Amino acid sequence: MRFVLLAAVATALAAPAGAGAATALVDVSVATLWKAPNLARSIDAPSLGNPVDPARWSANLASTADRIWLDSHVQTQALYGQKVVVLARSGGWANVAVVDEPDPQNRYGYPGWLPAKQLVADHGGSATRYAVVTAPTATLRGETPLELSFGTKLPLLRVDAASVTVHAADGTDATLPRAAVRVVPASPKRPTGAQVLAAAKRFLGVRYLWGGLSAWGFDCSGIVWAVYRSFGVTIPRDADPQLRGAGGIHGTPVPRSALRPGDLLFFGSPTYAEHEAIYAGDDLMLEAPDSAHRVRIVPVRWTYFIGARRY
Repeated sequence: MRFVLLAAVATALAAPAGAGAATALVDVSVATLWKAPNLARSIDAPSLGNPVDPARWSANLASTADRIWLDSHVQTQALYGQKVVVLARSGGWANVAVVDEPDPQNRYGYPGWLPAKQLVADHGGSATRYAVVTAPTATLRGETPLELSFGTKLPLLRVDAASVTVHAADGTDATLPRAAVRVVPASPKRPTGAQVLAAAKRFLGVRYLWGGLSAWGFDCSGIVWAVYRSFGVTIPRDADPQLRGAGGIHGTPVPRSALRPGDLLFFGSPTYAEHEAIYAGDDLMLEAPDSAHRVRIVPVRWTYFIGARRY
């Protein structure tokens, strides 16, 4: 089965960029998308294989300088099972756009390069319900056990007392612990602000990671994107598109006088949102600040505030 799927991916990657929108699925717990092929350092090796080892990669990024380097080299990440549109290839690398990470850079989704071996063929189909991981991590039990991150969303086949059966990225059936997931419909309700804030608080103390949107490391907009995805909801990937809208998805503007916990706060200049946080009430905010720090709650820096949105 795996050889057939990999052969199908290879066929899709062999197509020229203009030949159509071939799709594939992410086949590792969290794939890192780079700005170009072959940029990674030796310390980034745990992020490049199949499987990946995100915990080891995080340990390798021991210094602030190791992490700041990623700012100019990494685009975003994608979780296991996320659909991508294959745009081009170069050697063993694929240029893809992540479909459910809306962003103005590409009409299909957030673009970047990843090792082609981290993809499997898109088996197609749709589901009426999904299982979304709400634990920080959970073990997918199928042909080979795989640790999945918070926010991973897979088509749901069956719910039992202790487990749920899902459609894995490789097209086989696999299970997740029932207590580790939320069952959501294909068109879910948006979470309340209180739910957004409570979910984000679970990651206080997690190290910042540029481009990160998994339990092994978040950037400022990645934690917001992941929290909404844990409820089955897709919002734009980056701070500025979350403020201004992307992919037809727009939040509701909220004046400072009407802020409620869970609203999204944006900071920067009038023309570009460089940072965001989640309002925590009482002039406090939850943020993934920068490569020198961890997810934290701090006073709102109103000097740099440029607007708020409620999704």
